[in-house]
Amino acid sequence: MTLNKNILSPIFSIKFGGIIWKIEVNDKYDLIAIESRSLESKKTSFSVINFKTGEILIKEKIFKETWNLNLAYIAEKNLILTAYGQSGSPESKGIISVNIKDAEVLWEHYNLSLNKANDEGLQVFDPRINPRRLSWINHIKGENMAESDIIEYSNKTLIYPEFRTQFSIPDFILRGEIAGDLSVLSFRDLTIISFHEKIQNNIQQRLLVYQHDTILLDEILIRGIQKLQPESFFMQKNHLFYIRNKNEIVSYLV
Repeated sequence: MTLNKNILSPIFSIKFGGIIWKIEVNDKYDLIAIESRSLESKKTSFSVINFKTGEILIKEKIFKETWNLNLAYIAEKNLILTAYGQSGSPESKGIISVNIKDAEVLWEHYNLSLNKANDEGLQVFDPRINPRRLSWINHIKGENMAESDIIEYSNKTLIYPEFRTQFSIPDFILRGEIAGDLSVLSFRDLTIISFHEKIQNNIQQRLLVYQHDTILLDEILIRGIQKLQPESFFMQKNHLFYIRNKNEIVSYLV
């Protein structure tokens, strides 16, 4: 790995005991929440990080329902999880609110399902009632809110790469035979690319950041894979995030 520290500043690199399954970001409060799953132990855990400082607020918290939980939203003071009646079911059977300071459960509503969420509150419904009746509750106490108190907006400013079938990788980047599309993102005067390459009959996924003819970051994200991996990185404001070996999240200030 070649790194120009005047350009890229490492913020954090955090490993988890399971596969990183889902990520939620709240850029208003500089928070990133991570759902990780261990397929061997059938346990789902949840973590919260301040991505601006790298401070870990919650690390791999496991709740009494160890598997059928899903990361739904990260707010200023709490994490919203949804519960499912059975494994593989798409239907939410409950909502759990968790304090991100101590990972304690603030409240649980198992007679409500989540429709959507924002920083103001949660829009919910009782799945036993038809036709569906939507209402709002607050994050911290789970109490009813007036709809007039809700401001509809999105705080997400995530930037994802474009998939390119045709992209000229500069000659100064040595590489194997390219497999599949490239993920490409231009940010200021930097170019960020990710691609799969064949090395001695094996496939590996690689991430590079370069500026003009200078490589600033060159990472092997995962080696020895049998099939192409999904999108490998994203940007939030001036933070670069990527997943390494499926169980580690890395961030740089760009």
